[in-house]
Amino acid sequence: MKKAVIFAPFWRQAGHVGNNRVDRFVRWLVEDGYYIVMVRAGSVDAIRQEIWGEEITVHDRLGLYRDMEPGTTTVSLRKPNKLRRALAYWLFNPDPTVVWAKAAARHPAVLRAIEGANFILSSSPPESAHVGAWLLSRRTGTPHIVDMRDGWLDEPLKPLLRSSAIRRWLEGRMEARILRDAKAIQVTSDVWKELLCKRYPALAHKVQVLTNGYPKNMPELPLRQPKGPEEELVLIHAGRFIGSRLTQLPDLLLEPLLQNLSTQPAKGVIRLIGSLSDDEMKIIEPFRLRFQEIGWRIECLGSMPRHELLQLLPQADGLLLLSASYAAIPSKLFEYIPTGKSILVVTERRSATWRVCEKLPQAFLVDIDNDGATSVAIDFFNGIKSPSIIGRRPEEFSEAYLSGLMHRISSGLWVSNKGGDQ
Repeated sequence: MKKAVIFAPFWRQAGHVGNNRVDRFVRWLVEDGYYIVMVRAGSVDAIRQEIWGEEITVHDRLGLYRDMEPGTTTVSLRKPNKLRRALAYWLFNPDPTVVWAKAAARHPAVLRAIEGANFILSSSPPESAHVGAWLLSRRTGTPHIVDMRDGWLDEPLKPLLRSSAIRRWLEGRMEARILRDAKAIQVTSDVWKELLCKRYPALAHKVQVLTNGYPKNMPELPLRQPKGPEEELVLIHAGRFIGSRLTQLPDLLLEPLLQNLSTQPAKGVIRLIGSLSDDEMKIIEPFRLRFQEIGWRIECLGSMPRHELLQLLPQADGLLLLSASYAAIPSKLFEYIPTGKSILVVTERRSATWRVCEKLPQAFLVDIDNDGATSVAIDFFNGIKSPSIIGRRPEEFSEAYLSGLMHRISSGLWVSNKGGDQ
């Protein structure tokens, strides 16, 4: 039987968006005949059998990844401390999870389970997942597939990589060595691939774009009932802002949205669904009064389970998306598309998100650098009123298409035969 080892410290951590991508990998690899060994971080060492294979929990001694206590539904987490976090990132290269990653790479249960494996796949962030998988690969000779959900040195999530040339040099050496040794490299957008291959031209032959995709079980679309002129519209933004990427400031979405809505007779409510920090709320609060003056309310509903969110999105009249990144494509876009709803998208012109959305009839683009009111409001509201403009959802983000790509990557069929890595 074929066997795949997946290095994902965040597996089963509540609310971690990386779980959605790794869950797809598990499903697709099982369909392709693989037995899965999942290596995760948790409160204590443990091994348990799953229908898809074996899950190995390696104790995280720093307490960054904690499991729920029996009989509870939440995990007690230490209150975030910015100074402590900054110090930890200075002390550990590339991030504090590297302590767990190195321990996992030499853990007896992991070394036993990797025997006979076809490959190891590590998914980041955190980048230390690649460090652990790389060490394990070097120790056992098992091929390593690097899955980069975000960039490492390209548009780094960590402030330290943007502010410190020394740290960028240190992590750059580590990134280069891991990527050179990797059997294959997966990135989540064409722009990520362009940036990576520009820095490492010799590795271009083994870099493959594997985007995120539609949820497996989206609810059926409800029939649209035209709203009367006095009924309020409901617009939804799902997910965090700064909490997902430091450049994702709420005002980058709310300011152009306010300008657009002020040109329309429609009134309604803007629902922000997600766990918002105090810093985010400080930015959002001044907009409440400004939106009230044009007949709109802002409601911050907090976080909700993903399955509930997927039920709620099709009930909205329109959806809101902010992507303050040139290379990343927000995973929520792939949850928005199957709803068939109009999407107001604020992003950088020619970014990865822009390139995808300009092909979607349901998406209405606002350039993030445009300071004035744009003309997209009319088209956006026409899209809300006229579902016939939505068109078909692109096939390249479907389960069938993406699982086919994963099969090619895992089997090594797409890797160039022109010698080895350079």
